[in-house]
Amino acid sequence: MFNPDINDYQLTSIIAECCGGVAVVYSALYKPNNQNVAIKRYFVDKSNEKANLIQQDILTRKELQHANILSYLTSFVHGKELYVVSPLMNLGSCRDILDRYFQEGLPELACAIILRDVLLALQYLHKQLYVHRSVRASHVLVDTNGTVKLSGLRSAASMMVRGKRQRQLHSLPPPDHDNANLMWLSPELLEQNLKGYDEKSDIYSLGVLCCELANGAVPFADVPTTLMFTEKVRGSRPQLLDCSSFPEPLDDGEMKSMYNTDSGVGDSADGVCRLRQVYATRKLTDTFHHVSELALQRDPERRPSTTQLLAHPFFKQIRKTDFLPSLIGRVKPIKPDADDISALLLQEKLSEMEIEKQTEWDF
Repeated sequence: MFNPDINDYQLTSIIAECCGGVAVVYSALYKPNNQNVAIKRYFVDKSNEKANLIQQDILTRKELQHANILSYLTSFVHGKELYVVSPLMNLGSCRDILDRYFQEGLPELACAIILRDVLLALQYLHKQLYVHRSVRASHVLVDTNGTVKLSGLRSAASMMVRGKRQRQLHSLPPPDHDNANLMWLSPELLEQNLKGYDEKSDIYSLGVLCCELANGAVPFADVPTTLMFTEKVRGSRPQLLDCSSFPEPLDDGEMKSMYNTDSGVGDSADGVCRLRQVYATRKLTDTFHHVSELALQRDPERRPSTTQLLAHPFFKQIRKTDFLPSLIGRVKPIKPDADDISALLLQEKLSEMEIEKQTEWDF
């Protein structure tokens, strides 16, 4: 049990800004049991729409309990600032790992382990009648114990409305600060027609995640929003890049157009050349290609369920002795920074403030 008492926490360093600058994540030490945690500090007004989304995220995380879903530990409020405590995933998000250490994509076995654990989280969510609606590498967190957890539940939607189960949903998930989430969303969700969408929308997003993890780049990143929407509706989809799918003669601009994906290295000629060489000389398994293609089917009825995907031969390559941190050994864990001025100043401020006992935030 974690106490909502700020004096029990020692901030150690800033990890990242997120949510379009609305929040900052700090690593911290929970002193009563000497456990490392993450504290997300939100700057919001209680009447603000973002406050409702944050509240929804916390309420959903309190309701859902699964080994592969980021858990909620406690929270406290001071003025217009909300502090939410979660377990510290000290290898960061998969997006951080790709950007800093694996621009060319993760090893296939690492992809398999991560995707399996994300599928287990989605399987649980779907059984609880939730659609996640924001499956992406930045919402997949990893720690040095090899644990993989899915976050981003502020975008989740329940299939239960006023006590009645809905067959389809029709609303768009809440927009993020730059509408980036659109790149992972399914065609039927983006279409916003009377047919609506269901949990199979998450399977499409998982297919995009397959390409993101394997290629290192975000599919559709350099495609204008309207063109991306048109291409998805027409059935165009990203691919895993290897010697069987990667065209040697094309330049980087043509590559982006053909595969709806960015090389991930900007305009650096050396970087483009290096990635082209990596893609053109590696061979991903046929089962990996098959999983990606199944998940990215244009027709949601043709996509497999989470249970069907978990039984796919692609995941049979995982052995009990396989350890994710060993497969991505170049990744360095988040460590406390004694010189982090931001954390030190905030700690000083927190030590002086009184946590509100009564609040309109109803968790």
